[in-house]
Amino acid sequence: MTKRFAIFSAAALLCFALAAPAAAKPTRARARVLTAAQAQSNLLASLPASDAVVVVDTRRLLTEALPRAFNNNAAEMTRVNSEIDEFKRRTGLDARDFERIAVGTTFTQTASGATTMDAVAVLQGRFNPGTLVAAARLAAKGKYTEERHGGKTVYVFDLNDQPRVKLLGLFNVRLTELAVAPLDANTLAVGKLSRVRAAIDAAGGRGRLSPEIASLATRNPTAVVGLGGNVPVSATRGLDLLNAEISRSVASIRQFYGSLATTPAGFQMQTTLRTETPGAARTLGETVTALKQFAPFLISRMPAPRAGLVRGVVEATRVSTAGNEVQIELSLARDAVVALLDAF
Repeated sequence: MTKRFAIFSAAALLCFALAAPAAAKPTRARARVLTAAQAQSNLLASLPASDAVVVVDTRRLLTEALPRAFNNNAAEMTRVNSEIDEFKRRTGLDARDFERIAVGTTFTQTASGATTMDAVAVLQGRFNPGTLVAAARLAAKGKYTEERHGGKTVYVFDLNDQPRVKLLGLFNVRLTELAVAPLDANTLAVGKLSRVRAAIDAAGGRGRLSPEIASLATRNPTAVVGLGGNVPVSATRGLDLLNAEISRSVASIRQFYGSLATTPAGFQMQTTLRTETPGAARTLGETVTALKQFAPFLISRMPAPRAGLVRGVVEATRVSTAGNEVQIELSLARDAVVALLDAF
């Protein structure tokens, strides 16, 4: 993943917006939202139990968010499309065929104390899964195996020649093998073999994603990207950040949720960090606010024009605390996002 796209992806995953209340009488636009929400619910029902979930409206990401962020820069859009085409060449899977993607991740602590993440992506669109899998088999040139699980055929593709791949040409991952299995007439499961097996089980009604995690990731039904999940204690144990106070504040986070949405002016992002107690949330909010106030000192060491752009982002960030939640909101004009991507 290039540095520019990595920055955009990080912003999309870390900043989020709360859902707007429904109108008493649904308009035609609202009806479309409800239809999309139902499709999203069906997609999440195919995800296995996960600690964290990311939901992406792929169609809007490719046709609305990225062109807006890159200011319709032909060279940048050509690069994005070439990466999508390269993944299609290698696997037969084309991101343009998918309307929505939900990624479920589990956190596992190793014997050494490190925390690892295992993910599976469930992809939904208007396509024939059998045709896509057949194309993937041809693209693999024999470097794949087959197995049966839960009445479904799982195809496992060998990626040892290039373990770091860009999933669908959009998301950077490290895999030595990529498992693919059709779940129904318009849904595919793609990812690590063990997690694809779990997705097949979930589609059959066993070991599904918890409603709580699903609701965290879908608070804003109009978002381009939504995210939510739990933060296991093992993931923050032994943190050693700038000082002990900051480490304790981050270690108090137990859940998170949010979304990235487009607005007529640009992008709206928000992330909410949920702690065990209101007292922990107050401390965390004070820590985030202190870091925001300290940021100008660090920014002053950056070269222009990056320093000015980052200063604008910091100044536009709003931090608030309510109960056991810390909310971090950021609205950026389109021109500001374009300038950030150009500068970095």
